Amino acid sequence: MKQSETPSFQGRAEGQIKTLFVKRLERLIRLRKVYRDDLNSTGAELLDRAIYSTYRDCIDYGAEAQARSLMSTHQKAS
Repeated sequence: MKQSETPSFQGRAEGQIKTLFVKRLERLIRLRKVYRDDLNSTGAELLDRAIYSTYRDCIDYGAEAQARSLMSTHQKAS
């Protein structure tokens, strides 16, 4: 493999990972909204921790703007 091919592959892989975490965050926030009334306190806390963890993953992989936007929407709806 040529040296010049590596960054292109890494950039594509990082973009896919970023998309994965943003989509996961969207899904977790949607689950929190849909099941808000059905979750007991432990379930709600676990889901909130998963949301926060995925939010941090988004930041780590360079999707901070999208993650902040999703979280602001989530906090307004809560």
